[in-house]
Amino acid sequence: MENLNRYRPRTRIPMGCLVVVLAAAFASVPSGVHAAPVAMIASDFSLAVYPSDATSSSSSDLTGFFTEHRCLCPVSFTAQLQLTSSGLTDVSSSTVVVSFLLGDSCAGSTSSASCISLGQASLSAAQSSASVTFNSSQVFQVAAGGATVSCASLTADSTTVWAGLVQDGVALSFAPPSVELPVSATVVGPPTAVTALPANNGIKVSWTPPADASQVAGYQVLCLPRPVSASTAAYESCGLTSSTGGSILTPGDETQVCSNELSATATSVLLGGLVNGTSYTVAVIAIDSSSGVSALSPQAVAVPQPTLGFYDVYKNDGGAATGCAVIPSPGSASPGLFWIAFAALLVVGLRRRSRRCHRRRRGTIAGIGISVVLLLAFSATVRAQDLRDGFGDDWPSDTSARRFSSAPDWGFELGISFYRPAVDSEFGNGPHPFADTFSSARHVLTEGELDRYLVHRFGTWGVGLRAGYYKVTGAAFLADGTRSGDDTSLRLIPLSLSLLYRADGLAGLQEVPLIPYVKAGLDGVTWTATSTGDSASHSGFTPGWHAAAGVALGLKFLGVGNLNPGALPDPFALFFEWDYAAINGLGLSGKLHVGDNIWFAGAVFDL
Repeated sequence: MENLNRYRPRTRIPMGCLVVVLAAAFASVPSGVHAAPVAMIASDFSLAVYPSDATSSSSSDLTGFFTEHRCLCPVSFTAQLQLTSSGLTDVSSSTVVVSFLLGDSCAGSTSSASCISLGQASLSAAQSSASVTFNSSQVFQVAAGGATVSCASLTADSTTVWAGLVQDGVALSFAPPSVELPVSATVVGPPTAVTALPANNGIKVSWTPPADASQVAGYQVLCLPRPVSASTAAYESCGLTSSTGGSILTPGDETQVCSNELSATATSVLLGGLVNGTSYTVAVIAIDSSSGVSALSPQAVAVPQPTLGFYDVYKNDGGAATGCAVIPSPGSASPGLFWIAFAALLVVGLRRRSRRCHRRRRGTIAGIGISVVLLLAFSATVRAQDLRDGFGDDWPSDTSARRFSSAPDWGFELGISFYRPAVDSEFGNGPHPFADTFSSARHVLTEGELDRYLVHRFGTWGVGLRAGYYKVTGAAFLADGTRSGDDTSLRLIPLSLSLLYRADGLAGLQEVPLIPYVKAGLDGVTWTATSTGDSASHSGFTPGWHAAAGVALGLKFLGVGNLNPGALPDPFALFFEWDYAAINGLGLSGKLHVGDNIWFAGAVFDL
């Protein structure tokens, strides 16, 4: 029998209509079918309590905040409850009523004799945070059990902010979120052992922190007579006896503030903007985390007066070096940047000079520039000849790789030494201004050197450009020879251009991770003498020469096979070097002697 179904018309439902029908059907399903609310847990909530004027809405350590000062000077606080990421999911369609309470034991209670209500708010999927504000005076009142509060005789105690939670009319079973607010009966103590040293138009004030330094958030210095322009007080004068215009040191008179706010770890500060010849009385106050202040420290007296920095002492002793006076700029180069670009350092070392100084050293600078150009040209010529000559050196002719494809072209080293410039050698057995100012101890000199290897015949021959950084600081002097509150320093930026020889091709050294080497060349040191009591620094340039000998020690002491021709034992090695640096002017007069005989040690790399 013939199948008649194939003659029946088939009805096709458009896909767009089907989607609309299904969406309408889904929307008709009761909301409770989609996702039933779940009982929320403690990790769904986060409670924070903080001063209302704080820039952050997260709880910080409030230890030491509720002190006598905060009792005398109430401020507004905020208690904020937020849904966490899990809470935003778990809250679903629920509404959570939040009751903010203040007291000792408010868990599971919305109203109690020992708790006071701070207010109510609600949370939902559309409202992820709720907050109330309250006055800090309520903390002291509740901590005292409702008794009259005497700010001058607080007792150590605490109270707590609670957030009672009711989800869809049902109180949640876990302990409500809470933040403890400790009340401190102690106040920050005053600094002790205050001293004052005269400086040029200033005073250096030093002190010892109070016995319990954990309460200290900072320090400020007060002085009389008042500074011409007082610094901004970093504390709250609320609760202090005001005596503006008085003749007694007191933090209640903010016109006596002589310093900016200092860190909690500070133990000294150099006050500026004072008048030479005027006697000043100074004292220090400690500031706690609530912006309250300690009692005054013991007072000290000093008279600002002119001081003598290293350069002044050197010239007074008859030193012949003539440095240029330069007004320092705030954008001085960082000592750690000297190794970034040696050519840039050459410019940095010679910049900030007056025209008079440029004229005096024009010949020296031009000579250095010409030398660099000639050496680079020589490098290119010799390297081309080296490539053409192929195997004409002491390495075996059956080496598996061509020398010019395996031998390195460049090297780089970083080193450190303990340096003492021979400034006092200018005076023979006479005065010793450097040792008098900075002592005879050695101080760290860091250096970096870029080497260009030119020829690999009977070892490696090349040129190197080195730059370094050295700085030493000491206290400047008063006219009577005693130390002052000003600091003085001497900074050196040594530059050198060397011819070098590395004995890596000598017989017997092909399998030994130890390579001796020698260097010799010209030096130029830019020096700068500064003092905090002098608005101008004094700078100069001293040429000289050096000779050095050392060894490079590879780190793979067990080694594997022969060394590559012209290469270090490993691409990385340690070096130890003895330098004789005669940097005293090359016979020119008026140059600061800054040479030394020293050991260098560090790391060297083939590039």
